Amino acid sequence: MTVDWMDKYITDEGFRFPDLVNDDFFQPFRLLYQAGHYVSSIKLMLVAIDSIGYIEFGESSRGEDTPFVKWLNKYADLTSIEVTPRELWEHRNSLLHMSNLDSRQVQKGNIKRLIPYVGSIPLEVELLEENTKYYDYRALIHEVGQACNKWILSYSDDPSKFEHFIQRYDLIVSDSRMLHIPLTS
Repeated sequence: MTVDWMDKYITDEGFRFPDLVNDDFFQPFRLLYQAGHYVSSIKLMLVAIDSIGYIEFGESSRGEDTPFVKWLNKYADLTSIEVTPRELWEHRNSLLHMSNLDSRQVQKGNIKRLIPYVGSIPLEVELLEENTKYYDYRALIHEVGQACNKWILSYSDDPSKFEHFIQRYDLIVSDSRMLHIPLTS
């Protein structure tokens, strides 16, 4: 078995870019979503955006937007979800670092707290109003998928990006490319 992603995704028929993105990023958080592990699914999706942002932009310099925010600004349209890339970045920080909803910027009142939901919120549910936004996680998944499609197409528009892609993608780890050796008794 090989752990080299190129052997599997660059074939005689061409580069199977959508399959690579699906296998390494979408499939893991989709499985968690389907099993009802929504918070874990959100965490993995935010890590996927982080990784894809890094692949696209590399490391960020101090004082500039993160690759996560830059990637969402460039490829995603979050207007229907009513969240901003910066709010999602803070949501990511709070969920990944502390498994709560209040990053330091939320605590300071600089960014609104994001609260995800799945399905429809019943009218009788009382929502927090102060410094809080609610977002439909399923709609966010859809928009991230659309953004990934735009990102993938950007490589057709600018094939020179592929060199950075290869260099950076080789540093990304995933379940689908992890070497696993069956244990013997």
